[in-house]
Amino acid sequence: MNGTKPTSKTYSPADLKHPCVLPLARVLRRHAFWLGLQATPFAVNGILRRRFWVRSNKLWEYARGLSCILSASQPAEALRVLDFGGAATTPIFFLASLGCDVLCLDIDTALSHWTNHVAKRHGWKLQASTHNLVASPALEDWGLFDAVISFSVLEHIPKAAQPLILERLARLLKPGGIFALTFDFGPEAPVNDAVRDLAEVERLVAATGLKYLDGKPLTDTGERFALDRRHPARRFTFASLFLQKKT
Repeated sequence: MNGTKPTSKTYSPADLKHPCVLPLARVLRRHAFWLGLQATPFAVNGILRRRFWVRSNKLWEYARGLSCILSASQPAEALRVLDFGGAATTPIFFLASLGCDVLCLDIDTALSHWTNHVAKRHGWKLQASTHNLVASPALEDWGLFDAVISFSVLEHIPKAAQPLILERLARLLKPGGIFALTFDFGPEAPVNDAVRDLAEVERLVAATGLKYLDGKPLTDTGERFALDRRHPARRFTFASLFLQKKT
């Protein structure tokens, strides 16, 4: 990472201590604890329950991704953000609590319903829709967004459809808009449609028509971890991409 924004790379626990990430990681931890105190369940990996904390590897995804789209030069209340596949998760609740206008697309009916319930309770500008962007193009009345985020969703999309969904999401960005994307990465990643290598990453980036935010391709640190408790023998990692629609 550079001094002000995260770079596209694979997971390193030390990244959470970086000056551009650490403050937001702390705020997100406090926000998760606040949700727990409010008896507001939030989802992790599609499972909705009352929680008070977020695991470090998930916090890595969230804090780096959000630090990339939040800017001191643009107030949060002015941001329109599209989330793909993250209904009822900490990132969209946190962004909405800042005043961002958030549209979440998630085909999980229960999670989308809960998202809308929580948004109404708090008066947030947050709406969840079960529109299936894999099956149907975006609706014209959505307009364009300052940022698109998607955390650990891509690997759950059939591999043949991944370039299409990334292209459709990229089209929804305003000029200058940022796409923050994470996914399971590596030959041993247990999900069938995980991204396996850097060549596959480059094909996916090409499908978006976007450019790397800092002009540098994804860096694979080579670190691998037992990140999925259901598959303790499978060592893999997360990767994060930060792309931009150049003006």
